[in-house]
Parts: sequence; structure tokens; C-alpha cells
Amino acid sequence: MQFSLSEEQLMISDTVERLLDRKWDAASAAELTSSDVLESEVWQELKALGILGVALPESAGGGGMGARELSVLFRLFGRHQFKSPFMGSVVLAGTALSLAPPSALRDGLLEKLAAGDVSLAMAVLEGGARYDHLKVGLRAEARGNGFTLSGCKRVVMDAQVADHLLVSCLMPNQSGEGEGLALLALSRNAPGIRVESYTAFDGSALSTIFLDEVSFGREAILVDAENGTDVLNKVMSYGAFAAASETLGACEAAFEKTLDYMRVREQFDTPIAKFQALQHRASDLHADIEMLRSLVLGASENLAADDQSGYSDASAAMAMAVKVGDRVCCEAIQLHGGIGMTQELGIGRYLLRVNALSRIFGDATYHGDRYLSSVED
Repeated sequence: MQFSLSEEQLMISDTVERLLDRKWDAASAAELTSSDVLESEVWQELKALGILGVALPESAGGGGMGARELSVLFRLFGRHQFKSPFMGSVVLAGTALSLAPPSALRDGLLEKLAAGDVSLAMAVLEGGARYDHLKVGLRAEARGNGFTLSGCKRVVMDAQVADHLLVSCLMPNQSGEGEGLALLALSRNAPGIRVESYTAFDGSALSTIFLDEVSFGREAILVDAENGTDVLNKVMSYGAFAAASETLGACEAAFEKTLDYMRVREQFDTPIAKFQALQHRASDLHADIEMLRSLVLGASENLAADDQSGYSDASAAMAMAVKVGDRVCCEAIQLHGGIGMTQELGIGRYLLRVNALSRIFGDATYHGDRYLSSVED
């Protein structure tokens, strides 16, 4: 397994790290939502540098890279507490478009996404489904030469600034026998679509999408009912992988800041870093982070190689990330003492983010079950 970064990955890491160091202040941006960042100077520079399309196909003007580069980016995002529409628009929707068969709609959206000229949102979760993207009740009803949709999608990331929504629904198979999951691309401003937005506790901009007799034709179908389940499984695996990578970055930064604090904070004229009990706690956290890093790196290698095990590895990494992220960030707050609870210090924002990711992409039990099911299959 390749543990060191390649020359290209180092260049991406150094470039984005310098940009975030110069232009992103997590404390002053605490009141912003992820959708607000779309208009920020940082986002515009990421667009100008071609970072937004780094993992999209070269045929569409992207960088043609993949999971390894996404992991590099999201570890940096986690370290710097950078929130943006990148996850929903580029990772989820971008992966869906990359896996969809060529069409005029798909190719046009993919080219605009790689250039940073369009924002997309992935609408797959529904009420009562918890984290399961395959529990879909939204059904396309045939009407004339097209179809209509009526229903609701929940926990949609950055839908309020999206130009198009990628919506999963049930549709008849081409054979006419039975039905399956399909994926559509609908304009956010299409008649019958209503977006109700709210802000999660970590600053993520989330929305509930209401669809009332929304009409569409076959040209809006990105992925048909025969292939939708496979595509959605892969898309959400990439999302879980990116979330695990971001959690890893948040843990690394929270742990490093905690060690720095322990070296300068004194009790009884002695740095608390010299107290054996605290050294043991820090050692346990270090071991947890290293285990998570190994799982994330393993998933990135298998996803990059398009190995089927990469998708189950992504769930294994996310299952570990949920537990490690919560533990490391809680311990970071406690080891800082009273100031760890203050908004001014900001160490608690790491905890907010890793917990938000687990509520959007799935908790440890959900991803553990997904991993075990894939191994058994």
C-alpha cells in the first residue's frame, strides 16, 4: 500500500493548505453556512485552481484523479474546519454523473461542474429511511409522454444554492416488469419543487425538498431503473469515504492542538504533558487515530483501483471514524479543561462537525452492518 503522497498529491495538498491558511479563518467563518461559502474568495480560488474538478473525468475537463486526491482534500478540510458545498455537489453529485452513461444532459452538467460553473445537490434520503438511501418511496408516475413526481426528500446538502437536483425515485424497468431505482436531474426552479432550508449545528446548510406533481421527460433520466441501485451504492460509499477522511483530518488537528496545549499548561509548576495519566490518555488517542488513518488509506487505494472491496472498505472506515471522531474530539475538549468549552477557542467545532457527518452519512452501526453484509456477499 502506498502510504506516502505522490508528487501530484503533494502539490494539491501544499496548494490548498496555503490557500486555507491565507484565506480561511474558521473562527470568523463560524456564522457562515456551507452554502454561504459558495460566494467566498476561497471557493473562487479553488475554482480557479481547478481543485473543484480534480476527481472528475478528464473527458469533461476534470483532473482525472480520484479517491486518493479526495482524501487529501478532505483531510485538509477537516483540519481547517472548512465547510462548503464540495461534499454534496462535487463528491456525491459528481460521482453520480461520472458513473452515469453519456447523454447530452449528463455531459453538459459534468463539464460545468468540473469548471465550477454549476452547483448540484443530491436528493436521496427520505423520511423514515434513516441513513438508508435504498429505502425510497418516491415513485415516478407515467403521464402522457413523460412522468410526474410527488413526494419529499430530506437532508439534502446545499440545495438552496444548487442549480440542479439529482433525485432518486422508483421507475418501471425497461422491460415493463417490475421497477427499480432511477436517478433524475431536475432544475431546482422547476414548477412544483419547493426547497425549505435549515442550518445544522455544525453550519451545514441542509434542506427538505417537496415535489408536487413535478413533470419531467425521459431526457431527465441520468441513470435508469436497471442501474440506479448500483450507482447509488457507489455514490454513497464515496460520500462515506470523504466523510471518514474529513473526520480523520479533524481528529489529527484536534489532537495536535491538544498536545501543544498540554506542553504549555502547567499545574504544580509542571507541564501537564508530563503527568503519566494524561500521557496514557494521549497514547490511546494516538493509537485510535492511527487505526482510522490505516482504514482511510486502505479504502482510498481500493477505490482508486476500482476494486469492489473499496466500497465496503469505505463503510469500514466510516464506522471507525464515527467512534474515533467522537472520542478524540471529546477528549480534546476535556484535556483543554474549561476553555475547551468556549466558542472562542473553537476546539469544540471539531466535535460538532464529526457528529454532523455521522448524522448525515450514517452512524457506526449502520456502516458496520453495511460492511458485514458486503463481506458475507
